[in-house]
Amino acid sequence: MANRFFAVDIGKGTQDIVIPDFKENEENWVKAIFPSPTEKLAKKVRALNRDVTVDGYVMGGGPVKKALLELIERGFSVTITKRAAKTIRDDIDEVRKLGFKLVDSVDSADFFLTDLELDNYQKILWLINEDLKLRSFTVGVACQDHGFIKGQSDRVTRFNFLRELLEKERRPEKMVVRERTGFFSRFDSVLEQLEEAGLNGFVMDSKLAAVAGMVSYAQNLGVREFVVLDVGNGHTLGASVKNGEIVGLFEHHTRMLNREKIERLVGRLVSKRLTFEEVFEDGGHGAVVFEVVSPEKIFVVGPNRKLLKGYGEEAYPLGDSMLYGCAGLVQAFLNL
Repeated sequence: MANRFFAVDIGKGTQDIVIPDFKENEENWVKAIFPSPTEKLAKKVRALNRDVTVDGYVMGGGPVKKALLELIERGFSVTITKRAAKTIRDDIDEVRKLGFKLVDSVDSADFFLTDLELDNYQKILWLINEDLKLRSFTVGVACQDHGFIKGQSDRVTRFNFLRELLEKERRPEKMVVRERTGFFSRFDSVLEQLEEAGLNGFVMDSKLAAVAGMVSYAQNLGVREFVVLDVGNGHTLGASVKNGEIVGLFEHHTRMLNREKIERLVGRLVSKRLTFEEVFEDGGHGAVVFEVVSPEKIFVVGPNRKLLKGYGEEAYPLGDSMLYGCAGLVQAFLNL
């Protein structure tokens, strides 16, 4: 029971699930890729032409936030609880300015916001074995959170967190969050929901989980120095790794990138010339570089990896180029 683990990596477009059986080869583990909760909710919102009420927790906004704003723009009312409203913006005053009606509670809400589909996770376990219970598993969740400090750009808040984390710890598999932070509302929401459900678990930044998964993949290939490019639906992260430690990284918005720009960023990353200001002023989150590296490989993963077709080498942690985050969660679990 102690070694049962349920990994879920929640992105903008998909939620990727891995349930390892450490007695079996990785090829025999249970793996699944589903639409993300925010994508599914967005489709339901867009199907309506009426006023709606919303309750729930803080979750990844993205598509559902956009769909609710579109509903307001079409002249309908969206009433949302203050707790769930942080899905739209961490600053409640800004949520009001966008046209949402904020309340303390609602009865029988039309939509309930949550990143964690715990009932569905249990159904997956029952498909494996009708005696399996989610509460007997440690649940590892990867997701992304910008963080919030009033009056400060969320890009600055997020990258300050990454920089401070790397100054204390360079091994990505150890970068887990097990206690509420007070300024990462999505991370805190996940931990709150696990606690309320009586589940043992942790949360991990999805991009750091990606690097952790690639460290394990590279080690299996005998590669000691490499760059990983996680080209996601929302964000792209590039990290340089030496002997299992992150020695530099940058993060940008995928929609603002092309192959030429990414190649230039990688060149400056590995030569320790890339600066925070260079990426931030270009609209990205930032960069931090500690050491020069001589990469043996440049690995490319993520749903938008075709952006870099012909550059680098596609990687398949756990046998799938989409499961790098779950692979990192597994490594984090093994290092708890």
